[in-house]
Amino acid sequence: MAQDKFRLHNIVTLRERQRDKAAGSYKEALAAKEKLQLQVDELLQEHAAQQPLQWSSIAGRVDSQRLIESQRYQLYLLQMVNTLRSQIELIDGECEKRRLVLVRAEQALSSLEKLRDKQQAASIAKQLEREQIALDQWSGFKYWKEIQSP
Repeated sequence: MAQDKFRLHNIVTLRERQRDKAAGSYKEALAAKEKLQLQVDELLQEHAAQQPLQWSSIAGRVDSQRLIESQRYQLYLLQMVNTLRSQIELIDGECEKRRLVLVRAEQALSSLEKLRDKQQAASIAKQLEREQIALDQWSGFKYWKEIQSP
């Protein structure tokens, strides 16, 4: 059974490339977000590591210079965390945009694939109909041949 070639094959290939590009772009944005989140986590751990230093100064001998430096460092860490969190929010917006592009690309590809499947089913049905007609003609010819020969 010979099948007809899908006429929009080149467009499907193009849409697949667009989808793959959009998926790659989305994955890059997610990776950037994850990297920034890891940095935030590290900074918060460093901030938490500074707490015992301040508590020890409360309980015992006070080294005011070291305490001030620790507090400055903690403020710096918190500022870095806030900066990174604002960058994460921007990346979240970009991730959402890229996700929507990916969804649209998937939908465009899906519609073409459904069209291709529908066209293939119609082609198969047409081929089966032709084969049935050929079989009907052959059986009709055989019947008439048997009737005419005594």
